[in-house]
Amino acid sequence: MSADVETTSVQINQKNRRILIRRGLIAALIAICALVVWSVFLVIRFHSNVSAFQKQKAQLLVFDENEAGEIAIHEYGTMPGPAFIPRPFLDYHRSVSWMDWQRQPDSSPEEIDALFALLPEFHKLKELYLSGFQIDQKRAVELTQIPQLRHLTIEASQFEKSSLTDLLKKKGLEGISLVDSTFEEEELVILKQAAAKETLTRLFLSNCQVNDDTAAVLSECRNLEILHLDGTQITDVGLKMLARLPHLKVLVLDHTAVTDAGVKYLSATPELVELSLSNTSVSDDVLDSLKQEIPALRISDD
Repeated sequence: MSADVETTSVQINQKNRRILIRRGLIAALIAICALVVWSVFLVIRFHSNVSAFQKQKAQLLVFDENEAGEIAIHEYGTMPGPAFIPRPFLDYHRSVSWMDWQRQPDSSPEEIDALFALLPEFHKLKELYLSGFQIDQKRAVELTQIPQLRHLTIEASQFEKSSLTDLLKKKGLEGISLVDSTFEEEELVILKQAAAKETLTRLFLSNCQVNDDTAAVLSECRNLEILHLDGTQITDVGLKMLARLPHLKVLVLDHTAVTDAGVKYLSATPELVELSLSNTSVSDDVLDSLKQEIPALRISDD
């Protein structure tokens, strides 16, 4: 009697184990199928986003770095890869590293808003070039949500009130260009508090309506290396403050009101290697003196 009960118990346990194993395999299969479906969905959606920008004549590039640190640049979708990996999945994995998007005359504000909303989907986008846009707060916030963005160019554009402040709060920005753009100068003050104060190394403000107030703000961005202020209202007062930047290497001051008095302060900028002063009143004597104090300095004053 006891033996029969034990045999029955063993059979039941074995049956339960088979059921559990079967359920586990079914659950694993469902999870794998769900993952495949989700991956296919992501790939299809990403290529739909790419197609939307290509219709707007945007240029999309992929940067591919090899083991030696060399970078190859390819148009999106043209970079070679292993034949056994389907091209759509390969392109999605490499994604888009660089985008140049200029506003098309026939684009409606609604179409542009929809495209701005897609930008955060480009999970590997590091460099973005925009031209000819109206930047409001909504569009600025979309730009801040691009996860890997490091270099942002918004040229020949107009910023609505507070939109530039929102944009400059973006973490990780290393380079910003606002050439020929219109914005409220006082919004640059946010650089004193934003994360960009520590990460910003390149700033281009050519032909923007900025003056010595901006120079005072920029003097606190201690990691600035390249600064373009040509065509601005910077004077000797602002130049004196900019000369304190410890890592400044390139400074462009063409078409500004700087004079000999201001340029003399640059002798205290130890890493300066390139200075442009075209169409200014700076004298050759001061430039020669500056070259003697900074032997590696290259000066352009045509």
